Amino acid sequence: MTGNWKAAGSNGLIYKARELDLANLPKIDSHLHTSWTDGEATVDAVYEAAAACGLATVLYSEHSRKMSVDWFPSFAAQVRALPQTPCKAYVGTEVKVESRDGDIDTIPAISELCDFVMASVHRFIGSDGRTLQFEQTDPDVAIDLEYDLTWAVLANPQVDILGHMFGMSYRRFKRVPPDDRIRALIARAAEYVVAVEVNSYYHPNAYQMIEWCREFDAFVTFGSNAHSLAEVGAITRLLERQAKNA
Repeated sequence: MTGNWKAAGSNGLIYKARELDLANLPKIDSHLHTSWTDGEATVDAVYEAAAACGLATVLYSEHSRKMSVDWFPSFAAQVRALPQTPCKAYVGTEVKVESRDGDIDTIPAISELCDFVMASVHRFIGSDGRTLQFEQTDPDVAIDLEYDLTWAVLANPQVDILGHMFGMSYRRFKRVPPDDRIRALIARAAEYVVAVEVNSYYHPNAYQMIEWCREFDAFVTFGSNAHSLAEVGAITRLLERQAKNA
């Protein structure tokens, strides 16, 4: 489905923001990690946790790189073997933005096994094209660096989902991006038909992110960045709390 999810119709994971019922948001989690990389639990255990908390659709967005061909097919096969009820599971990968031109760290041998490819800014890249270590990065330029990388990757046709927009600025560098920067990236995501992930771990006001996606008629999905069983479905619980106060 990767690259063709819009044409494929309803998939239970990505939605037009304007078509959502804000009083009854879908029970999904599109950002799950397992013990195949830096998560704590197995594919099966994560699925059981998802079903137990009432999720209808999940995406296993396991970290991968171009060199991950030695294990990714086995991971994908495990996800494909899961039951499709009561919770439908998709195969995905979360890959880093690796250049200021919007290249991502994957190859067809991996991406073609996926239903959805999520691109996230995990490291910053300087004007010389070199990856910056966190300690080398001035926190006051974090927003600009992350904005530029995100702007570029949104035009990459390999990308289905933009993972945790401004996540590094929020969490790593404790900087809050201006609303106009967030809105500009959402508008660009809508232009290139890339779904914006609203993430409970990275986004302090997830409900507001949905409102901005509605403003620009963008596609949206919801994720928890879950690395433990307790975190599975965290996005649905956060949105329920924030909706009551909206």
